[in-house]
Amino acid sequence: MVITKLMADIKSKCKIEPNEYLLKTILGGSRSISESEACVSQFILYNGYFGRGGCCGVERCRNFSVTHEVRESMTGLLRDLILEAIAELVDESADRNPLILVLDADVQMLPWENLPVLRKWEVYRMPSLASVITTLGKSLLEEPIDVCGVPFPSIDPSDAYYVLNPSGDLSTTQVEFEEWFREKKWEGKAGNAPTAEELVSALQNHDLFVYFGHGNGSQYITGNEIQKLNRCSATLLMGCSSGSLQLKGSYAPRGAPLSYLFAGSPAVIANLWDVTDKDINRFSKVILNTWLREESNPQTCRTACHSSTNRSNVNTRRKATRGKKLQENAPVTVTKCEKCRKEMRVTSFMSQARDACKLPLLIGAAPVCYGVPTVIKRKDS
Repeated sequence: MVITKLMADIKSKCKIEPNEYLLKTILGGSRSISESEACVSQFILYNGYFGRGGCCGVERCRNFSVTHEVRESMTGLLRDLILEAIAELVDESADRNPLILVLDADVQMLPWENLPVLRKWEVYRMPSLASVITTLGKSLLEEPIDVCGVPFPSIDPSDAYYVLNPSGDLSTTQVEFEEWFREKKWEGKAGNAPTAEELVSALQNHDLFVYFGHGNGSQYITGNEIQKLNRCSATLLMGCSSGSLQLKGSYAPRGAPLSYLFAGSPAVIANLWDVTDKDINRFSKVILNTWLREESNPQTCRTACHSSTNRSNVNTRRKATRGKKLQENAPVTVTKCEKCRKEMRVTSFMSQARDACKLPLLIGAAPVCYGVPTVIKRKDS
C-alpha cells in the first residue's frame, strides 16, 4: 500500500506519528502534486492540525514554534516522499474500475462527480440497478466479453452525426467546429434546424450523435419519439441544462438523458446546469479529440504517456466509412495506452476536459455522463 509506505517513511524520517485517514484524504483528494505537498507539509508542521483557506499558509505557520530552517528542510524531505507516493498513486488510479452512481431523486441534481475523491475517476449515472443490468445484458449479445468478463458496449466516434447551431445564433460555436467536423467527414447539419425524421435516422444509423445548440434538443425531436427507437447512438448534448432531470410531484425524475438511455443509448454526456459557450466548447474539443485519438498533446493521457493503437489482425489500409454499412465481422482497433494498456472509455478523459475550462469548478463541473462504461473502438471496413 502506498499510504502504508508513506506513513512508515514519515515516521522514520520526520519523526512524527501521522494520521492514516487524514493522509488518505489529503492524497486522494488533492488535484496536484503541489497541493498534496502543501497539505501534508502543513499537517506535519501544525502537529496534526489541518485545514484549508484562511487556516493554511505561511501566515498561519507563525503561530507555531518551528524555525524557518527546520520548515525548509522538512518541506524538501516531504517533497521527495510525496512525489514518490503520488507517482505510485497515479499508476494505481489507472487500474480503477469505472463507478456507476444510482442516485436518489433528491440528490441527482448535485455534481457528485466533482468531489475531489471522484474527479479523476470514471463515473457514470444510471436511474436504477435494473437499468444497468439491462444495458449490460443487451451489450452481452452484441459485444465480445472483455478481459474483466464484463460485456461493455462500444462505439466508433468516427461514425458520427452532428447538429451544430441549429437556431443560427451560436456563430462562435459554429466557426469553432464546422470545418473540423467536415475534415473528419462527419455527416450533419450546421446553421439550420434538422427535421425529426433526419434525427431519427441519425440516432439509429450512427454510433455517435453530437448536439451543439440550445437546451437538450427536444425542440427538434421529443423524448417520446426518441424512446420509440429500437437503437440509439451514444450522445453528446452540449446545450444548457441538457442533462438536468425534472421532478414532477412524487413521480420519478424525467429528462432528455433518460429518453436516450431508454432508447438504447450506451452513454449520454450532458450538462446539469446552464453553461457558457466558449468554456463548454473547450470541454467538448478535449473530449472529441481524445475519442478520435488526435495525439497533439500527449499530456491528455491519464498516465502522461502517449496514446496509441493496439492493432490485432487489422489491415493497415483504412477506408472511409461514411455512408457505408460496416461489415458485421469487421476487425476493430481498441484504443489503449502504451503504459497502462487499458481500454479507453468515453469518460476516461473527463477530468482533463473539465480542467480545460477557464471555470473548471463551475462550467467544467456541469457535464456528467449518464449510461454505462462504453469502450472507444475503431471499426475498419
